[in-house]
Amino acid sequence: MIRHQNIFTKLFVTYFVIILVSFLLFSSIFLYLFHVNMYDDFKEGFDYSKAKIEGHFDLAVTEGWSEEVLDASLDISLSQMNNSIFIYNSEANRVYQSSYDQAPHLKVNVHMVEDLLSGGELAEGMRVDNRLVYTLAEPIDVNAPTPHVMVMVYYELDHQYKQVLIMIGLTFTITMSLTGFILWFISTRLTAPLREMNQIALQLAKGDFSQHVRVATNDEIGQLGTTFNYMAKELENIEQMRTDFITNVSHDLRSPLTSIKGFLTALLDGTITEHRKNHYYTIMKNETERLSKLVNDLLDMSQLQHGHIKIKPSFYNLSEQVRLIAAKMEPQLQASELFIELEEEARDVFVFADQDRIEQVLINLIENAIHHSPPEKPIYIHITEAGERVKVSIVDVGEGIKKEDLFYIWERFYKSDKARSKKVGTGVGLSIVKSIIELHQSSIHVKSEVGLGTTFTFTLPQSNKKDGV
Repeated sequence: MIRHQNIFTKLFVTYFVIILVSFLLFSSIFLYLFHVNMYDDFKEGFDYSKAKIEGHFDLAVTEGWSEEVLDASLDISLSQMNNSIFIYNSEANRVYQSSYDQAPHLKVNVHMVEDLLSGGELAEGMRVDNRLVYTLAEPIDVNAPTPHVMVMVYYELDHQYKQVLIMIGLTFTITMSLTGFILWFISTRLTAPLREMNQIALQLAKGDFSQHVRVATNDEIGQLGTTFNYMAKELENIEQMRTDFITNVSHDLRSPLTSIKGFLTALLDGTITEHRKNHYYTIMKNETERLSKLVNDLLDMSQLQHGHIKIKPSFYNLSEQVRLIAAKMEPQLQASELFIELEEEARDVFVFADQDRIEQVLINLIENAIHHSPPEKPIYIHITEAGERVKVSIVDVGEGIKKEDLFYIWERFYKSDKARSKKVGTGVGLSIVKSIIELHQSSIHVKSEVGLGTTFTFTLPQSNKKDGV
């Protein structure tokens, strides 16, 4: 069974293992250096004692000491607290040793002595009488007919190593305990925001957008918390737009359907007289076209959002297109008691663009102006050449858009009544316009003042090539 491992456990174990390995590496290096330093000290002590003993033998010859005086003099140098010194002749017999022998079972054979006398030296740790000792041996000058070797045995190595290991173990226990507590505290602090984000993410998944992450730092986790809060806010906005969109679309679908159903019922019941039927047929046709436009806008928005629409640019007469659109929309303008004033260049202007999609853009912008213009007011359409571009502006003198709402009018499902006074449209028209203009590698801008009106401006690549040439 695989146990669940959270990030706290992984973080804590990772840091703990790193520190543990580091401490063990430190302990190993420390023990090695302690070992080397201790053996260097032993060698220095050996050299000092060797020089001192050789000095005793030189004095014995110079002063003519007897054997008894020499033994007494050597006994002082040979007897030390933590070591013993022995002198062997070439036949591996002890000729001098301390009065208190701490290594009675130390074995020195002839082969060892011969090896030392031939230039070798002995420096190694060994066990004597179940004690760890360190033994040093070298030839010594004793002014005797036969050569001698000096053997020095250091004791208490077990005790010294044990003391070092106890100190390391005690240090290890205290350090790892304190480190474990600190790591636990740090890991808890580091993972607390992540746990909080996880809980809030679950709430977001359930549709509760009221929770926010507390951001207390400016590090990467703090930045993640800020981004998380931004995401939650955007999800809340999207959810609100979705709700508004469903409400608006439901209303926009229900109104014409209710009208069509009512008129059809009246026609079937014979309530409507014969001479009024054409009038109601026209109303039903208009309502059907309204439904068709709504559905087409929704389909276009979905296709634009997923990148399924590809533009097919061609060279065509933009001036002629605008004039035809103005004529086509004349009934809608008359119904709203509005009129279009076309301001264009003296000659026709040609562009390189997708004619059908630009027509869609112009119709949406003109309808937007119609919806938000007071009666008997003009809607201006300006077409001007600007270098290699053609600038198109749709201007109304309606109620305008509030400054704080200008940023949101391009969002999908954003109802124009949030920025304007009238409740029309589903909030997808301007989003479609912006997407189509961006497909033409251009941009659209809006300028508006409340009470003075709104101007939408976009540009298209100009072409001197006339359609059909």
